[in-house]
Amino acid sequence: MEIKIYGQQGAACNTYLVIDSNTNQGFIVDAGIYDAELVDEAQKRGLTITHLILTHGHGDHVSGVEGYRQAFPQLKVMAHEAEREMLKNPELNFSREIWGKPIVVHLDEMVKEGESLLIGDLELQFLHTPGHTKGGLCILVERVLFSGDTLFRNSIGRTDFPGGSFEEIRDSIHHKLFVLPDDTDVFPGHMEPTNIGYEKENNFFV
Repeated sequence: MEIKIYGQQGAACNTYLVIDSNTNQGFIVDAGIYDAELVDEAQKRGLTITHLILTHGHGDHVSGVEGYRQAFPQLKVMAHEAEREMLKNPELNFSREIWGKPIVVHLDEMVKEGESLLIGDLELQFLHTPGHTKGGLCILVERVLFSGDTLFRNSIGRTDFPGGSFEEIRDSIHHKLFVLPDDTDVFPGHMEPTNIGYEKENNFFV
């Protein structure tokens, strides 16, 4: 598995291109902006990008969705089912405040807690982690966790937005994430990567 990070300009989140080297298939996690370098990389290598998975619906994670749809016609956009309302409502996803324009995202597929998806030889497991938003989603692939805005290095996602709850995000982290092996690498929605063992020892928010 190969992981490349894009899309960190301006107010955007980390956008991850994840590649299964065995099959040349891949997927994208979050789309804060449309990043032409990601598309160029995929095209040069002849990758088949099948899915764009949104960890949640805030505007800083979704601005690039339509650009990637156009670049990869076979792309399916996914998120947790509890995030559908936010994705359809610019007043809830804060896209106008972040980018100066309303953004509405229509999902091709919705996922639930415990479901999985096979992309190439990679098995993705979906963990529902509410607290930052109602439909917060983490994606576990082997010993790698894409944590969205649930867990950061030495921090956690904000809980003062609509649908946020400190109690829920704390429970999500303790019961869904901190039960993973300590050497699980964590690729968050913002800031640099970390791992579960480090956060269990050093993240004083939880």
